[in-house]
This record gives sequence, C-alpha cells and structure tokens, in this order.
Amino acid sequence: MPCRFLLVGLPRSGTTWLQTLLNSDPRILCRGEPFDAWQIDDNGKKTRDLPALIARDADPGAFLDAFLDTGHAATGVKVLFQHHPALLQRVIPDRPDLVLIHVTRENRLAQFASLRAAQLSGKWTATDGAPAAPHALEVDPRWAAEMTNELETRDFLLARYLDTLPHRRLTLRYTELAAPETQARVTEALGLPPGPPMSTPLSKQGANVIADRFADPAPLRAYFEGTGRGHWLDAEI
Repeated sequence: MPCRFLLVGLPRSGTTWLQTLLNSDPRILCRGEPFDAWQIDDNGKKTRDLPALIARDADPGAFLDAFLDTGHAATGVKVLFQHHPALLQRVIPDRPDLVLIHVTRENRLAQFASLRAAQLSGKWTATDGAPAAPHALEVDPRWAAEMTNELETRDFLLARYLDTLPHRRLTLRYTELAAPETQARVTEALGLPPGPPMSTPLSKQGANVIADRFADPAPLRAYFEGTGRGHWLDAEI
C-alpha cells in the first residue's frame, strides 16, 4: 500500500530543503504546501483562485486525501504550524496511517533571521550558484527576543501535540538534513528500501555564522549571551 506522509514544522525550519531531497528520489513525491492560506502550492505550481481555496478549506480532509493519491510509493505534503487548524484538530488524528516527519530548527535566531530576510527580499529559496540573501538585518534585541521566544514556544507546543498521536513519526533537526544517514532514516520511516543518494538544487541563503546576518550584532550578542543562548550567533552548521 502506498505510504502517505506529512512534513510538519514551522516556517524556515528546513521543510522545503527536505522536500527537494525527497523529490530527487523517483519513488517519492512531496507535493509542497497545499494548505497555505494564500494559495495551493503543488510543488511550485501555485493556485490563488479564491473558489479553489474555499473548496479546499470547506473540507480539508477530503482535499488532503485526493492530493495524496498520486500512484507514487510515497506521497506527502508540508503542513506548517500556521495552516488550517482542522489539520491538527481532526484531519491528522483521523488518519493514523499518515507518517509524520517533524522538522525542527534548534537555532531560533537563525530561523528568525532567515524568515526576516525572506520577507524583505521576497526570495524564499536560492539555488546553487545564486547570490545569497542580504546579511544586514536591522534588528532590535527585544524584537529578536520576542520572535525567537514565539518560535521556540510554537515548536514546543507542536512537539507536545505530536506526542499525543499514535502515528509513526520521525523527528529531524535542521542540522541533520544534509547528512547521508538522514536519508536512510527517512526512507525507512516511509517504509521504503534504501534508494539512490538524494540531492537538492537549493543552497543556504544566509551566512552560516549567524552574527554576520545582522547590521549590528553586538546588542544581540549581549542579550543572547546574557540569557545563555550566545551560541545562536555562531556557525549553525
């Protein structure tokens, strides 16, 4: 029986990176982010038609079932924290066959910086050889504290929610996604035998040393070092 799976996480946690890795295996299709409030994203093909969005949100369970019926050995989608609440409330619990892959990014400052840079540039992904996103973010440390606290709390709540479910589940850290052993863990979680090496056309958008993404990192370092999280400004990978 074909495997149905969800990549679950917060924005800028690495779900898109993992999506492209999975899609390099011809047995697997991760179709993207179909429950974005603004559009139905089918692996880059985007529909913003309002009647289509209304039909999707009127019955998200039926929409998900149809979307996952592709004939591949494993088909999945991305489900992010801010998507339709019915997904967490009833759609996922009512479908215990779904395999859940929870992607989490432990460096919340890097996650916030990535989100902010994408919002400012309008560029949410970069391919190999593409210029990196600008690294001169103007950020007050109090705003950084607010946003990183929110990200950490959301991921904490998401993880606790996932703990209540009987589904088969794999949790992956952002820093693990490029590791060859991670690919084996993912295919095993999807019930597939080992396959060819996975690859992605995406490249990291920001400087790996997170302090280099900010116009004035000194106040940020003072705050995060003072609160025991100074390592968030160092190299992430």
